[in-house]
Amino acid sequence: MTFSVTKLAPVWVVEASLGQDPGPAYVLASRLGCLFRRVRMEMLALDSFLEERREPGLILTSGWRSGYAALKAGRRAGCPVVWCVRHEGRSAPMLRSLPFDLVVAPSPAAPTARFCPILGPMTIISPASLARAGKAWRERLEHLPHPRVTVLVGANAYRTQEEALLLGKKLADLVNRQGGSVLLVVRDDSRPELTDAFIIGISDTVLLVWRQGEPDEDPFLGFMACSDCVVVAGGDSAMLAEACVSDMPVYLMEREQDLRGIRGRVARRLVEDGHLRFLKDTLSPWPRLALDEAGRVAAILRSRWAL
Repeated sequence: MTFSVTKLAPVWVVEASLGQDPGPAYVLASRLGCLFRRVRMEMLALDSFLEERREPGLILTSGWRSGYAALKAGRRAGCPVVWCVRHEGRSAPMLRSLPFDLVVAPSPAAPTARFCPILGPMTIISPASLARAGKAWRERLEHLPHPRVTVLVGANAYRTQEEALLLGKKLADLVNRQGGSVLLVVRDDSRPELTDAFIIGISDTVLLVWRQGEPDEDPFLGFMACSDCVVVAGGDSAMLAEACVSDMPVYLMEREQDLRGIRGRVARRLVEDGHLRFLKDTLSPWPRLALDEAGRVAAILRSRWAL
C-alpha cells in the first residue's frame, strides 16, 4: 500500500530569504503539487513550536545554518530532509558525504541514492507559468512580425560602448534578414550608456524595449512565451536557466573563451546538453527539450516519498 506523508503532515520549507528571488527549497516545494509551509529557522529551536504543530512529513531546506536546523528538526520528527544548493561550487564528494537524505545541487557528477545533480539553478519559472504568460501577452504582441527574438540582457553583457554597439548591429542584421522583430529585456541597467549604445545598434529592427527601473513588471516571461527564439547576454547562471525553460532555441551572445567561473561552467554544460548555442551568423532553429530541473527533481521526490 502506498503511504503518503502529506496525509499526516505538510511539507516544510526552511531557508533564509536572500533578496527578492525565492530560494531553491521554495522553488522545489512549489513544484511538488501539494501544500507546504515556510518555517523560519529560529522557530525550529523552540520546543513549543514543534509541539503545537503537526510534525512535517518532508523538509526542504537550503543554506548551512538553515540546513542543520532543519536536519535536527527532521531527525526529531522522523522525516526525510532534502538540502538544496543554490549555486555550483562545492565538490561532489563533499556533497555526497553530507548527512541529508538527499542533496540537490548543480553539478556535472553522476547521481547517487543521496545525491541528485542538476544542470543549473532551479528556477521558479515552469512550463505551466510560461504557457499562462503566453496567453496573457499573445494579443498585446500580435502586431510584431515573426520571427520574434527575445533578447535578455544581464550584468556584464558588454564592456565598452563600442562593443555594445557592434553586438546590437550584428543582432539587428540577423533579425532583419528574416524580417523579424526584437523584444528586449534589460535586467541590469547599472551602466545606461552601454544599454543606450546597444539599443542604437539594434534600432534598425522592429523593436520593443523594457529596461530595469521602468514602472511595469519585468515582461521577460510574456516576451519569451510569444517569441521564436531567445538571445541571452550577460547575467548569472540562474538567468541562463530561466531562458532555457521553453523548448525554443536559446543563443548565448558571447564568445566561448570569455566564459568564466560558475556561470561559465553552467553555460558549457547547457551547450553540451543541447540547450544553448553560441550566437554566430544565423538564428536557425534546432530541436531541443525544455529545461525544467525543478520539475524533474520534484518528480523524483514524489516518487521516492510518495508525495
